[in-house]
Amino acid sequence: MKTTICCLLLLLAGSTLGQDVKPTTAAEQAMNWSKLGPTIEGARGFTLHGRGIRINKEGQYELWVKIVPENKADFSKRYGVPRNADHVLQYATVDCEKRSLFFEKTSVFDGSGGPIESKTNLLTPSKKDAVKPGSIGEALYKYVCIETTVLPLTVK
Repeated sequence: MKTTICCLLLLLAGSTLGQDVKPTTAAEQAMNWSKLGPTIEGARGFTLHGRGIRINKEGQYELWVKIVPENKADFSKRYGVPRNADHVLQYATVDCEKRSLFFEKTSVFDGSGGPIESKTNLLTPSKKDAVKPGSIGEALYKYVCIETTVLPLTVK
């Protein structure tokens, strides 16, 4: 058995020899987002991307969510983020059984990927909240709990 495993490892290592392997930078790793579902169309539309999805001890999903608005002016007005906001990153906990969400660690970024100071916004409720119809949270709940994605799942 050990011999078989060693042979497989040697074959895998040998198959990568001579290949042009490009080093991955931190910026490139930050680009590894998976689209969570179709874009929500309209003036208040947005696209959700996710990465790092895990199941915690309570059976809830935890993941990083990237929210990219379709109409940045309407998005900034609706959610109280600066006008030059390009996208928002949030760490979310999704409880499929209780149909609730908890968003934390919200950061707002401009078009060049730089962080923007955003003291108050309506994207981060202060507690676990029920899924509201027509909200970003409803789309996230749908893509994580109902129409599951192909995000790699890691058990904590």
